[in-house]
Amino acid sequence: MKSKKITAAVFGLVLTLGLVVTGCGSNGGSGDSAKADSGSKKEANADGYQVVNIGFPSAGYEWAEGALAVAEEKGYLDEYLNPLGYDADLIPFTGAAPAIHEALVSGDLDYAYYAGFAGIMAKSNGIDTKLLAVTSFGSVWQLAVSADSGITSLEDLKGKTISYQRGATPQMYVLKVLEEAGLSADDVQLVNSTIPEGLSSLSTGAVDAAVVTYGQADTLVEQGKASILHKGVDADADTFYEPSVLTGRTDFVSKNADVSSAIIEAMLKARDDIISDPEAFYELSSEKSGRTLEQVKSVAVSDIELAYPVSLDERYITSLKNIEQFELDNDIITSQVDFDSWIDSSYLDKAVQDYQGNTK
Repeated sequence: MKSKKITAAVFGLVLTLGLVVTGCGSNGGSGDSAKADSGSKKEANADGYQVVNIGFPSAGYEWAEGALAVAEEKGYLDEYLNPLGYDADLIPFTGAAPAIHEALVSGDLDYAYYAGFAGIMAKSNGIDTKLLAVTSFGSVWQLAVSADSGITSLEDLKGKTISYQRGATPQMYVLKVLEEAGLSADDVQLVNSTIPEGLSSLSTGAVDAAVVTYGQADTLVEQGKASILHKGVDADADTFYEPSVLTGRTDFVSKNADVSSAIIEAMLKARDDIISDPEAFYELSSEKSGRTLEQVKSVAVSDIELAYPVSLDERYITSLKNIEQFELDNDIITSQVDFDSWIDSSYLDKAVQDYQGNTK
């Protein structure tokens, strides 16, 4: 099994269309209408296997992160899928959630492996998916502040200018940081921009602070131009951590139940590897992602079992429901998600049963 690389040229149109998809109402489209029979088996690849496509967001590398990435690297996906006549392609999307959503709608993707924030947006906007498992739990977000801003504590943010990305997890993160400081959005000047634009503004002093993901502000920090004031990973988990999820197109998973269970079973085996040797996992993540080992470990959750659950336990579902409420309150989505119908634990239950039976 090899990952397929999706280039920016191929998905330029996909990204544009995806922005429309994520902004539409509850009737904005679903995988069912995009392809009449996209849940049926596809043509076999050169090895004779039916291919299932799993999309994940990428910052330019082909490492999917977490249990799915380990399952691919160690051959566990092949181990569980090949006997069923299937193979998996893990497809990186630099367009992130909007491009992934368009590919789900078109039927070009069967599964999405990404942030719960995005998964909720997709479901609310009418993309017909099932929530199959929560795959990780943590925070990669940080607040970088300019060395010239005079900010040395969260309280010092009052009256300052902060760059963030609206309509995505950085918006939720910055508002929670302000709440932790006893402040509100009215106490600061929030500037909506992309993360690269925010970093550029931070370096020139155009903003006092910027929401970034781990490693992105390292150069500015090393140059003495910025410092990291707050890290989500070091804050309260139930407030700042976000679940990542595995979702599947409803029409595909309903017709290919064994495939979903096999993918989850491979991830359960990978999760056990991560938990048994976290250091080896961090080193592998560094090697495959191109990030330094220090950067990878800077967002490592101390409770490794909490960080990589591959489950649908109530703590993670509560976190997803809190994210949904945030999206509703901030007009990011307009329709509630029916979690009872969105969650389908049958595939996870079967995977756990089979995996436990095979490891006794």
